[in-house]
Amino acid sequence: MEALLRDRLPHAPQMGLFVTPNLPSGRLDNALSDYATEVGRDEVLALYDATLSGTGGDGAVFTRDRFVFQNNDLQATQTVRYPDLVRVETQSRWLGLGGKGVDLTVNRGRATFELTMDFSGTPKAASYVADFLDAAMVRDIDFAPASEPDTTDAAAVRAALQRLRAEQKLTADDYERLMETLGE
Repeated sequence: MEALLRDRLPHAPQMGLFVTPNLPSGRLDNALSDYATEVGRDEVLALYDATLSGTGGDGAVFTRDRFVFQNNDLQATQTVRYPDLVRVETQSRWLGLGGKGVDLTVNRGRATFELTMDFSGTPKAASYVADFLDAAMVRDIDFAPASEPDTTDAAAVRAALQRLRAEQKLTADDYERLMETLGE
């Protein structure tokens, strides 16, 4: 995951993107104490600082197995494991104002829900984060048989795979292999 992150996320301070080993300690400390309180400093591979003032109090931290983000202090912190991602899509926000968001569909057990990461302060960073999450979503699929009863929302996964195939983000061979895994 670290190699994928380094390949997809640039170290671009002008967009609020920081990749290890060049994580600004003040911003990282603020992120870890504000919204990413369950993440250890040594786990962080990248940081997205969404604040206009550069404090790191809002944004996202990326680790090997998950990412944690908060759009602002009025919204709850969200923790998402890469294998739980079903869909990642960049969307324009606030027509004419240049805002961006990354819409996420997340599957946890039998629950599938929508989240949005706000990139209104640095819209150019949205495409890089979405590209990384999209690649992490497909790369981190576990094809090993489950040791517990299947609790996956098969209909949601099927719909997401069909959408990825229609968007040509998934090859025909990979689509078929994943559908076989679902028992289709």
